[in-house]
Amino acid sequence: MRAQSPQRQTRSWPRTWVLLLTTVITAGCGAAPASTAGTVAPASSATSQAPLASAALAPSPAPSPGAQQTALTYAFPDDQASALAATELVKVYTAAHPEVQINAKPLPAKDYPQQLLAQIDADAPDLFVTADAQAPALIKREALLDLRSLLAGGSQLRADDFQPAALAAWQRGDALYGLPADVVPQVLFYNQDLFDAGGVSYPAAGWTWDDWLAKAQRLTVRKDGQVTSYGTALGTWAGMVWGNGGELVDQAGARTLLDSPKAAAGVQFAADMVNVHRVAPPPKDAGGPDPAQLFREQHVAMMPGPSSLAGALLGAKLPFKWAIAPLPAGPVPASPLSISGMAVSARSEHQQAALDFAAWVVGPAGSAVKAGILPFAAPALRAAAARPAKVSGADAILQALDHGRTLPQVEPWPQVKALVDKALVPVWQGKTTAAEAYREVAPEVNALLGGA
Repeated sequence: MRAQSPQRQTRSWPRTWVLLLTTVITAGCGAAPASTAGTVAPASSATSQAPLASAALAPSPAPSPGAQQTALTYAFPDDQASALAATELVKVYTAAHPEVQINAKPLPAKDYPQQLLAQIDADAPDLFVTADAQAPALIKREALLDLRSLLAGGSQLRADDFQPAALAAWQRGDALYGLPADVVPQVLFYNQDLFDAGGVSYPAAGWTWDDWLAKAQRLTVRKDGQVTSYGTALGTWAGMVWGNGGELVDQAGARTLLDSPKAAAGVQFAADMVNVHRVAPPPKDAGGPDPAQLFREQHVAMMPGPSSLAGALLGAKLPFKWAIAPLPAGPVPASPLSISGMAVSARSEHQQAALDFAAWVVGPAGSAVKAGILPFAAPALRAAAARPAKVSGADAILQALDHGRTLPQVEPWPQVKALVDKALVPVWQGKTTAAEAYREVAPEVNALLGGA
């Protein structure tokens, strides 16, 4: 397939996308050590596709003297988990396929989307890690190779091998612009000691928003009329919209649907937990406390958050028992997802070799390599083995994919989210309703979406 030339306009990638990518790729770890970030891996096979049915690869003999290697450049964030995963993947793959050299190109994790965009405009890597939130801008720049021929050709991978919500993030009609690798869903973290002390039963599969409110009421502690420990923190407003049967945008992505009654009522349920029932603090974006800090200090019993947060909680060696549960379900079960994947540059001169490595990474063998490195992300491949997440209730991570939803695949969504976040501040403060806030902000949102 002929590579397409990207558009040359320069565009800023908001911090929202940086945080999303870090959430997707990492498992709650910090920055990568310098020695890992500078890794240049040996070589791997180029012209034939790696066998994806095997979970382990035996080393191949070194290439014969004078044999020409195909050199690939592989970009990824330089945080500890991403760098370790990339290093191990390249090591295992190249041990079995020495005919291709894969050169690591770690980019600063704190502004990875912007760094990647600069590389694509200047000296594009052959393939790279990306997140679902980045896909619209990369596709608009014609920077991504359409991979449909990989699934339609000789590959052992097929579209229905992947979790549908994970694959959909990279699909545009019949085109496929990336292969999903890892999924980070929103789940619920809860303090088992606080539940036990309050005589409250643990959250279980199938529990509802009403159950959530009832447990939060019993777990909230007050002294002299003031809350000293909250029953719960809040999740994302997008999840509350979906959970009540609402939608964020229409199918064309050109108009917001946040001003619909169902969308507003879902968010109002959450706002009432703050202002009416007083069992939850306002979100951090509205001036509230950091929910993760409250959880660590045992000042909140339940905390929705990305599954990758489990790594940081384990590392903190918390002095109490905690576990993971599914999110409570509203009228419509919905779990917000963030997805990382492997993309191939449309400008690569070695597209088949890059496709082979990308397919191996997201297939059974690559998933097995990452299992111990990213234990709190679910593999996008249906057949991949469960990851050894040693936390009670960790099966909720994989279960969340059954009702998974990703944010709208429209380029200006980060700006839309910023507008909505600002509009909801007085809602969390009890000064207005979600319906009023959405009606007020809808024209600005539509102007952004219509200009996309």
